[in-house]
Amino acid sequence: MSTTDKRVRDYCLRTNIDLILIGIVVAGYSYPVDGATTENTTTVTHEESQAEVAVHAVFFPWFAQLLGIVVYYVLSRYARAIPFTAMMFLIGLAIGIAVELSPNETKNVAAASADIWMQIPGELLLMIFLPGLLYVDAYGIDVHLFFKSFSQVFVFAFPMVLAGTALTALVAYYIFPFQWPFDLCMTFGAILSATDPVAVAVLMNELGAPPRLRMHISGESLLNDGSAYVFFNIFRARFLYDLMIPDVGQNIGWGEGFKLFFQLSLGGVCIGTAFGIGTVLVLHMLKHRLSGEDSVNQVVLSISVAYLTFFSSELSGCSGIIGVLFLGLTVKALGENLINNTQLMTHFWEITEVLLNTLLFTLAGCVFGGMLVDSDKQHEGNEAIFEPQDWGYLFVLFLLLLAIRFFLIFAFYPLISVIGIGTSWQEAMFMSYSGLRGAVGLALALSLFAEVYEITSDAMYREFASKVFFFTGGIAMLTLIINAPTCAFVLKKLGLVTPTETRLKIMSKYRRRMIQHSLTEYVRLLADERFHDLDFTVVREHVPFLRDVTYEQLKAAVKRHEETTPPRSYKHPNLVNVLPYIYSRDEISEGEDRKAKKSRDGSICRRCNRKSLILVPRLPSVKKIPRNSARGSIWDLRKSEETKMEANEERLIFIKALRSAYHYLIEKGEVESRGFLPYSLFKSLDYALDKAARGQPLADWEALVAVSNSISSHVTMVLLRVKRVFRLSSISINEFHAELEHFGTLLLVQEVLAFIKAHEIAEKAFKDLSQGDGNGELTQAENIVLQESVHQIRLAEQAFDEFDEKEVQQIKSHYACNIILSRAAAYYERLSLQGLMSEREAGEFLEEVEQNILHTKECLDSSHAGELSEGHKLKMIPDDDWSPLHLRQRMAENVNEVKKDIDE
Repeated sequence: MSTTDKRVRDYCLRTNIDLILIGIVVAGYSYPVDGATTENTTTVTHEESQAEVAVHAVFFPWFAQLLGIVVYYVLSRYARAIPFTAMMFLIGLAIGIAVELSPNETKNVAAASADIWMQIPGELLLMIFLPGLLYVDAYGIDVHLFFKSFSQVFVFAFPMVLAGTALTALVAYYIFPFQWPFDLCMTFGAILSATDPVAVAVLMNELGAPPRLRMHISGESLLNDGSAYVFFNIFRARFLYDLMIPDVGQNIGWGEGFKLFFQLSLGGVCIGTAFGIGTVLVLHMLKHRLSGEDSVNQVVLSISVAYLTFFSSELSGCSGIIGVLFLGLTVKALGENLINNTQLMTHFWEITEVLLNTLLFTLAGCVFGGMLVDSDKQHEGNEAIFEPQDWGYLFVLFLLLLAIRFFLIFAFYPLISVIGIGTSWQEAMFMSYSGLRGAVGLALALSLFAEVYEITSDAMYREFASKVFFFTGGIAMLTLIINAPTCAFVLKKLGLVTPTETRLKIMSKYRRRMIQHSLTEYVRLLADERFHDLDFTVVREHVPFLRDVTYEQLKAAVKRHEETTPPRSYKHPNLVNVLPYIYSRDEISEGEDRKAKKSRDGSICRRCNRKSLILVPRLPSVKKIPRNSARGSIWDLRKSEETKMEANEERLIFIKALRSAYHYLIEKGEVESRGFLPYSLFKSLDYALDKAARGQPLADWEALVAVSNSISSHVTMVLLRVKRVFRLSSISINEFHAELEHFGTLLLVQEVLAFIKAHEIAEKAFKDLSQGDGNGELTQAENIVLQESVHQIRLAEQAFDEFDEKEVQQIKSHYACNIILSRAAAYYERLSLQGLMSEREAGEFLEEVEQNILHTKECLDSSHAGELSEGHKLKMIPDDDWSPLHLRQRMAENVNEVKKDIDE
């Protein structure tokens, strides 16, 4: 990939312009499709019509993904209890109703595309969805626990599934008044025997459910998908044989049924294992761990063999589902340690699972909605397929399926409690309640529905297939909206996630260590020249876990900082603004507190009751900043052409080091990964790179000023128009401009802080690389680049002169709060990744940190509660052997400066 391509890609990723363009394209697809009858309609050939249909089919799956993103955002922010897949099913239902109600003459591209997918053949549906979803489940399982509990999982998957299929078939045969053939009832029972633990698995991981329970639920789902598919194939073939259509279905007797059962199951095991061993061998050959291309090809291999295994198994007359399951288990057991980049592999399959589940549930909803209103799928005499009583039978079926599952679990409980890894009655209760239906069952019902409509026009059999899908979709919907949201309550009531007293002590210990870690990070910031004057009242307000820090804890943090910092780079932290508040909080007089309150511009950190308008104001022009003579000495015309060419190359290397430094700051939480700040920083490097490629000196600060001012003019114009259009009379024009100016200053300060730190990191890396050859000396070209970097830092520092010192201090302090909070969150994320905390335990703290970060960003106060005067700070400095003597001197100097300013 060329440099230009990478820059274009990075630009798209940072600005999301690619998503904006997609939205524009989607909006343009509302025109009627070609082939809709209009006055100017021209005749097209059959081949052209087929090509248009193929093109339209591409639209629906990606439109469903965009809808999924919107649904995820709303649910994750405002309605976390509602399952994502249930909402996508409802949205698909609305789409299906709209498609069926719209006349063919006025259908647009979106409706035509959805209509194409709603009529897709059954075998193709299974091929699209099942391999990816099943491989995710198989590869994500704990192989060690799976084989330890295999005897239990086998009981769940085969005897229990067969018994559940038979009992469900009896319900459909004797209770439903539809007069279904018994083979169709058995097919229906097999479809509803496949459980889907996706929603429950996420919940159990978040709440920290016992590993044994998680294995039982995921292992059962893993194998009963395969067994349900085997029974589905057997009874589906018998049902289709009743249609009396040549070469459709098969009259399978008992003996042939057992033979087919072992062929489907054992054949799938052999094919999946063989493909798995072959995959492991190829993974071993792609062993260049430092090669990104090898890692990418390993991912491509995994998805390719998943679909090829399913196809080969089906082509050989075996179970494709069982083949894919054992493929995933084999790769996980033998090839997990051969994967070069496990994060890349994991993230790819997570994305694949989201894409397939989103499309599957949306499509199922579309078909479900279409069946409710499609006038072509009716009985003779215009009698509708679905009667109001069918909804009543749906709820009866839901209750009976729940009762059947409770009966089966506890009927087999005496056996499963003593084999494998055992179980408890509480776990059995939860397994009975959490038997959700989802992806595999919907896919099987969809395939049967599509196949029947494809091979016969008999109204009776079409009605049978429609009702099977109706009840399958309804059961999936009810389990997702009733069972899934209440599973957390059931888990807690059964005492399966109640933390023990020992666990609470461990969590308390982790929190104390987090406070120590955060306090050490705060001390490190105070040792940084950029943050030497942080206001502790701001930190105390916005970092709650540092409010009650003691003097002894601060001393310990300073000691840890000194011990963990190399002596050559160690700098003593500036504790002038910290010790007076920590050493003796109780000695602050009420009079001083009243003075602090009067000095504030507003109430105690009102945390911005109204949403702020973020904007970059026009920065001071670089021309106004005095320049030293370094630039002229750098580019002396007497320098040799060879030195200039070498300096050009070194300059390009240095800019790459700067880009890496910005990424490092993002990774460490000092710079956000989104917003104006990273955009302006990276965009300035693009401009600086263009200039450096033409042989001009390093000028990334000038480029940063230009980028910020460009943003300023455009955003100011937009916000003023918004204010005018929406008539924001509650905000006066002066307040409006003052707020814009404040946030512009905030952004400038953050840019300067990140700019200086990135240059320091890049200079160090540049020197280490240049001096690593053993000579210990820099070349003339390398010195030129480093001098240019120093000059850029000076220009950035001089930009502070244009702003009020107190305002800059407050912005720095709020910025430091964000850094401390981000690093505290990263500490808990590490504990979660290391398995020391559950997702729920870490998630509770991460949500708290997220709220604190938002409050810090929205705070507009120029001073905070409890702020001391300089004179009072001097009195509060502890006079002991530990406190550095220079603190009192510095405080005295500050007091003298304040008195001098007052006198003047």
